[in-house]
Amino acid sequence: MTTREKLLDLQTRMQKNVTENILPFWLTHMVDDENGGFWGMVDDDLNPVKNAPKAVVLNCRMLWTYSKAYRVLGDEQCARMAQRAFNYVSEHFWDKDLGGVYWMINYKGVPLELEKRTYGQAFIIYSMAEYYMAFKDPKALDLAMETFRLVNQHVKYENGGYADSVQRDWNKDFWVWRWVMNALGAPKLLNSHLHLFEATITLYEATQSPEVGNVLKEFLLFLLNVAFDTNLHHLKAGMDEEGNRIDNEISFGHDSECSYLLVQAAQLLGEPELLKRAQGTALDIMDHVYAEGLDPVYGGMYNEKDAVSGHVDKAKIWWVQAEGITAFMNCFQITGDEKYLDAAISIWNYTDKYVVDHEKGEWLAVGIEPGRSEETIASGLNCIRMCAGKASKPKCPYHNSRTCFEIMRRADECLQSV
Repeated sequence: MTTREKLLDLQTRMQKNVTENILPFWLTHMVDDENGGFWGMVDDDLNPVKNAPKAVVLNCRMLWTYSKAYRVLGDEQCARMAQRAFNYVSEHFWDKDLGGVYWMINYKGVPLELEKRTYGQAFIIYSMAEYYMAFKDPKALDLAMETFRLVNQHVKYENGGYADSVQRDWNKDFWVWRWVMNALGAPKLLNSHLHLFEATITLYEATQSPEVGNVLKEFLLFLLNVAFDTNLHHLKAGMDEEGNRIDNEISFGHDSECSYLLVQAAQLLGEPELLKRAQGTALDIMDHVYAEGLDPVYGGMYNEKDAVSGHVDKAKIWWVQAEGITAFMNCFQITGDEKYLDAAISIWNYTDKYVVDHEKGEWLAVGIEPGRSEETIASGLNCIRMCAGKASKPKCPYHNSRTCFEIMRRADECLQSV
């Protein structure tokens, strides 16, 4: 295939996936007409678990996905889903006394877990900013800006970066740092930072506010100067309050996600030297992911690597594949080197074959191809257990829909010059 043919083929296949596979699944199976909003969980047989708690992350990711889908596709079904999500999140997750959002509510909408996890606050900012750009509802922007200011007032450290969680009243408390997404209790967790970073990017896109822009630049510099490990050429998964690495985890998915967000933030800020540095760091990260994280036999991207032992977790997690596709496409746009485009296509080919659920819709949590080792299968099954069904607190339509929308847009940009 020529470069142009590769781009058109990848774009067409991913657009088809988001419009015919991902978006219809959540439209069909997630609406909770009994209690409002969306089910907290749908099992592998597509049955709702009616008493499952409802997570702010799932609901905000529904809000982000369908707001973005409406902006891209102009589909009225997507608009109705976005508005449903907006109304439910605003009414049931928003802390009307102290601002910000609860982490979890029960299936009837009663607050259940009240702590203010940075991960959750990030998604209310991210989704409300996207909703505002789609529908120009000032309430959405007000909620996004109020949360943004609360987080930067109470959760941010003076030396850069943000605490992983705080109490409901916004006071820092190391007891709430240790939870399922932060087993070591890292004060500064890369995962939470990435989501807050993308939220800040989108809020700046929505507002062009100097207040938000200043924070975005500080955030970008923190990731470049502190979170990026120049010795390993990867990001630090968990950091202490001074920014030192506290674990050995290298996450190929988080590396990928961060790499293109660095460039996106620098492009928005419009500073040429900062953009050059962000692009260089993105390429450095992804060159090492290319060398260490890609499966040369089956295709697809591995999950993690231990920085000390060198052991690679070869499970093929759905969101890791999604982020890898966008990240390598970003590298192709920076360099024009077709090896990066081929890497993105290779991951998508694997994903389409082993991860996309062509029978029931959406994507599987893990791709397990024939001939894999028992160790790899066990790692993948552990991820499946964590995700608990086709839809749940961690298993949402956000990573995979986003990479489809990103490839649709980025392919258009590339096709103008090939």
